[in-house]
Amino acid sequence: MKDKVKGLILGIAIGTIFTGTTIFADYGSKQTVWYKPINFFMNGERKLTEDILIVNGTSYVPLKTVAKVANVPLTADFDRYNIYLGSVPTNKGISVAQAIQKVKSTYGSKIPKGYRVELDNIDEAGNYSIHVYEVVIDNKVTGEGHTATFNWYTVDKYTGTISAMFDF
Repeated sequence: MKDKVKGLILGIAIGTIFTGTTIFADYGSKQTVWYKPINFFMNGERKLTEDILIVNGTSYVPLKTVAKVANVPLTADFDRYNIYLGSVPTNKGISVAQAIQKVKSTYGSKIPKGYRVELDNIDEAGNYSIHVYEVVIDNKVTGEGHTATFNWYTVDKYTGTISAMFDF
């Protein structure tokens, strides 16, 4: 009996890998997921075959595969949140840590003690949005609370120029 159950589970797992799968996500929305080997061509010439993920018709291809197909180097610079396909630019810009340090050194005397200074996001132009805030605990038993923002600062990744969202 145990062998039959193991065989059934293994069969389902293998079948799922080689065929499409339909799953139900939040609120019962239907998601179609495939994990299939796909041939990659460049300028009409087949370069390689790789397994990729396809979700609802959108292909998710690893950048490593794209770099192989294009025959260009792939370089990741996670300090700057950059990925380079091909050559690396001469001016890579400042890192997130450098942007945070610039905000601290420029506005440090105005930032209240104990406030956090963190990367909030990167805008469409590639600039860093630095959030300065404190965490306020409302219920010491549950640890529930909220954040209170002091300011947001946009740091230009390539010039280091800082602009504050709120002026004091």
